[in-house]
Amino acid sequence: MLNKLISWISYKFPETRLVPDDGTVILSIEDVHRRRLAAISLFGVVATLFFTPLQIQTLGFETTGLFNLASGIIALAISGFALWTALWGEKPEPFIRFGLVCFAAIIWAEVILSGGITGYHAVMFPVLPVVGALLLRSKDTVLFTLLNLLAMLAIAGLSFSTDFIQPLVVAESLNIVMTLSMLAITVLACAGAAFFMAHQNERIENQLRDLVHHQSHLAAHDHLSGLGNRVRLQQRFENTDPEQSFDVLLIDLDGFKAINDTYGHNAGDYLIKTFADRLREVTDSEDLLVRLGGDEFVIVLENVDGPLTAVRKYAEYLIEIVSRPYPWEGNVLRISASIGHARFPHHGRTASRVLSLADKALYTAKDAGKSQCVTYGTRPIPKPNIKKPKLEKRSA
Repeated sequence: MLNKLISWISYKFPETRLVPDDGTVILSIEDVHRRRLAAISLFGVVATLFFTPLQIQTLGFETTGLFNLASGIIALAISGFALWTALWGEKPEPFIRFGLVCFAAIIWAEVILSGGITGYHAVMFPVLPVVGALLLRSKDTVLFTLLNLLAMLAIAGLSFSTDFIQPLVVAESLNIVMTLSMLAITVLACAGAAFFMAHQNERIENQLRDLVHHQSHLAAHDHLSGLGNRVRLQQRFENTDPEQSFDVLLIDLDGFKAINDTYGHNAGDYLIKTFADRLREVTDSEDLLVRLGGDEFVIVLENVDGPLTAVRKYAEYLIEIVSRPYPWEGNVLRISASIGHARFPHHGRTASRVLSLADKALYTAKDAGKSQCVTYGTRPIPKPNIKKPKLEKRSA
């Protein structure tokens, strides 16, 4: 019977918006607010159910019972709605501020109508800034602290002008000024601790956000060149707009392996970094530069309106840039490049297909003698095969 009841309740309620805190993800600020709001609002429900009858019994139902009962019902409704907002609401943060303001108004109304500040109120005054820091931000802590201090000053003014508000009687010699001073010091002390805690939480949140951004950058960029990697290229292809065109230049460095074999991998790394810097200087910020791996690169030229020949002429300029000497540790390194070119959607209906066609054009360029750009579907310019003259042996 109990299992059926639990199943029925689970079926009636939708799934909560709380993200599972299992360590697989970093909780967002909204997720942290939801968890804190759920815990504190649940505490508010329990505390209201406990303190309202106790308050009525302590103060007496004859004078303030009806108001205390009404304020308890209102507080219970606010806590219950806060719990619902934390579990199923869209944006919990605006309601948190509204709920805290309502609680503060209820407490100060109780002070006025009940004839004095009771121990119950003395406990609740410093709690509001702390709750504001836990659920919101440091600026909210300052706001609720100032509101409480202003309310205390107003109460003090009423006490001096009338006998309506009575002081909190801890000792016979304690007057209203001392009472409010003690409460103000308590509020400021708790608010200071809460402000520091909220400030630290915000710093941690900013550090986590920067860490996530940094990790995302590393996941989509090549560590050596700083250019994008295959993940970044795939992200670009997944966001392809069929209404816009772009050109793909697939670049393969000619002679790079010989540099590595002759001068070592440090020279090869220097070439990759310098080549990447040269690419950045001759491309627009909106163009995507990618290192696929090794000595193979991709340039995605965005929104090119010119003919294919214009892009091929630009690629030839890139080859000239690549072919310039690379000074390194007293040596001069030289490489060239072969480029395969294809356009979306002129050559293919998908970005992946266009990349594949650019790869075919690249192999055509390399077979035709390297150091040139070939657009898919066009015939390359064969490079002359110059044979080195044979060395004749001198007769003795």
